[in-house]
Amino acid sequence: MNKKFKLKIWTLALLLLFYTLQLTEGLAAASSQNTTATEQSATQNQTEQKIADELPLFGRNFFVDTKNLESILTVGSGMFPKDYSLGPGDRLGIYLLGKSQQNFEVIVNVEGKIFIPTVGVLYVNDLMIEEFQSFLSKKLARYYDNFSVNVMLIEPKRIPVILAGDVKKPGKYFLSSLNTVLDAVAVAAGPTIRGSLRNIEIYRDDKLCTIVDLYNFLLKGQTDNDIFLQPDDKIVVPLIEAIVTVNGEVKRPAQFELKSNGKERVSDLIELAGGFKDMAFLDNIEISRLLPNGERRVQYVNYLDILQNEKSSSNLILKNNDKINVFSILDQGYRKFVHIHGEVKRQGTYPFAENLTVLDLLSKAGNLTRSAYMLGCEVAKIDPKSPTEFIKIDLQKILADPASDKNILLEEDDRVFIRRIPEWEVGPIVEITGEVQFPGIYAITEDITTLGEVMKKVGGFTDDALIREATLIRKSAKITIDKEYLRLKQIPRDQLSESEYQYLVMKENTQDIGRIVVDFYKLCILQNKTEDVFLEDGDVIYIPKAPKVVYVTGRVSRPGGVLFESGKGIKYYLKKVGGTTWDAKKRRIKITKVTGEIIENENVKKLEPGDIIWVPRKPDRDWWEIFRQTIAVLAQIATVYIVVDRALLK
Repeated sequence: MNKKFKLKIWTLALLLLFYTLQLTEGLAAASSQNTTATEQSATQNQTEQKIADELPLFGRNFFVDTKNLESILTVGSGMFPKDYSLGPGDRLGIYLLGKSQQNFEVIVNVEGKIFIPTVGVLYVNDLMIEEFQSFLSKKLARYYDNFSVNVMLIEPKRIPVILAGDVKKPGKYFLSSLNTVLDAVAVAAGPTIRGSLRNIEIYRDDKLCTIVDLYNFLLKGQTDNDIFLQPDDKIVVPLIEAIVTVNGEVKRPAQFELKSNGKERVSDLIELAGGFKDMAFLDNIEISRLLPNGERRVQYVNYLDILQNEKSSSNLILKNNDKINVFSILDQGYRKFVHIHGEVKRQGTYPFAENLTVLDLLSKAGNLTRSAYMLGCEVAKIDPKSPTEFIKIDLQKILADPASDKNILLEEDDRVFIRRIPEWEVGPIVEITGEVQFPGIYAITEDITTLGEVMKKVGGFTDDALIREATLIRKSAKITIDKEYLRLKQIPRDQLSESEYQYLVMKENTQDIGRIVVDFYKLCILQNKTEDVFLEDGDVIYIPKAPKVVYVTGRVSRPGGVLFESGKGIKYYLKKVGGTTWDAKKRRIKITKVTGEIIENENVKKLEPGDIIWVPRKPDRDWWEIFRQTIAVLAQIATVYIVVDRALLK
């Protein structure tokens, strides 16, 4: 192979490498553009969703249900315009009454003509129904005597209409001539999230015919400007120009679109919002306006002035992004409360009201419990400027005579205390849940009834009971985690001192402090009385259900639960978890039975669901250290031998 041929080969290889790099960069750029476009689309969708999640724009939900679109297309608005003119596609019923009773059904053809037997072809295009009926009567008079004629529109013609702008489904539609602008917008699935409801433009013969405000229909049912469609009408839904938010004590809080004329005032928007609620504070309505620099300026107006004079300066002309907030009378002053504590069904804080008595407050709190001490009710009269005054009340007397002067009137911040009858005790109980034959509530005698006695009453364990995990929880033994523990939990480990870390570990290890340590297997199965304990009121005994798996833990490849297979041994379950690791000590495998008993693997007759196979780890051995120590011992032995040998030679 000569040098020129080698040079050509290298040149082609370099060119191929160059074009490959160019292609890779081009694909990366295209991918980057697609990613950017996707991110922009996602950002736009998030923005639109954020707008939709705010206070709803009034009228938007009107177009959500599209199930009735077919009926809109077929029937139309259900109204008949007075100036309806006939045209191609109209189906008419003609009914001739008199000596010769006849009826005809005709369709206006594309030339605007109809055919009636005996009479012939008639041109009816652009005639109104009444005009056509009069015209037809004159034609029929030539052939009939003593008759009357009635004309009915059986099916209206279809006309082409264009829906454009910010509607969800823009396009060209063939609608009934009895459809209106509202019908057409509904057929197009309504405006988009930014489409207008109040400034819908209707173009007829390429001229702006009218602007339709659908709020008149949605709020009042008015159809004055919801005009009927004509062929080739163009309906354009523009973007929303301005939105005002009305919130607070109004009947219909929402976002409202403003008309394009820019003349709507505060009173107009309050009317759109349905007016005020009973608790509306009219003296000080907040108007928030967005300034060109992005900040907001707040202004407060007295609506009472507007009610007296709509042309008042307080009745501001509103602009885009204005917010109207109507406060509640209840928020203008501080709220007053009274309190009740102790032996009532719903103790707590209640709103204060004039003429509120002790018995009234008892009724609000659900009345007394059985353990209420009727002779020792106490009312604390709270006055921030004076010492607290305590009043004793005999509840029996005021319950017997509500009109008694002892049924005192309460004042703001007063506190009523209902004490418990001394040494009141209905009877201590314990609760037993889980895998026992008869779970439920059991009565006990404190410091006498034992756990073993109650476990006999429940009929023993079910076959699915996981006895080793059975627990006895004593609520009275629970402790409260202190603030120091909460503080230390927030600090990273490397920033804790040794004493702080030890305190944190100690606290975390006391989370199960409410659990009383009892070996249920020894107590209930082996009848070992040394495990028995006395029960207390509120104790909870829980016996969990054994899982349908055998757990394998310790030095195995994939520790976890393996579905139980009857008759399978330890080797099967070790194989299912990927076998033991290199440092596993196979001769010391232990099995924790579902009952809680711990046995060596060679003593296991069969495994049961819930059993735990534990594979221990071999102890760490530093072979170099062992070798070094062995050499050192041998050297010492050799030294001793030499010393002894020399001594003997002497």
